[in-house]
Amino acid sequence: MRFPSPSLPEYALNTAVVVLTLAVLQYTGWLSDDPAGLDPAFLAVVAVTFPAFSYLIALVTANVRSNAG
Repeated sequence: MRFPSPSLPEYALNTAVVVLTLAVLQYTGWLSDDPAGLDPAFLAVVAVTFPAFSYLIALVTANVRSNAG
């Protein structure tokens, strides 16, 4: 089994972009009926789970053999 070597600054930047994008969408009302309302609990859960799932996806892709070639 191969383990990817994660770049921590890259994971942090990607997580920040995702959380900020969701915060803007929540604040403008695109994700809920209550415009100008943020759900900090939801944003915190996303901030914690996004890097974990990103790493799991990288782990799977590092261990899947390609048929191309």
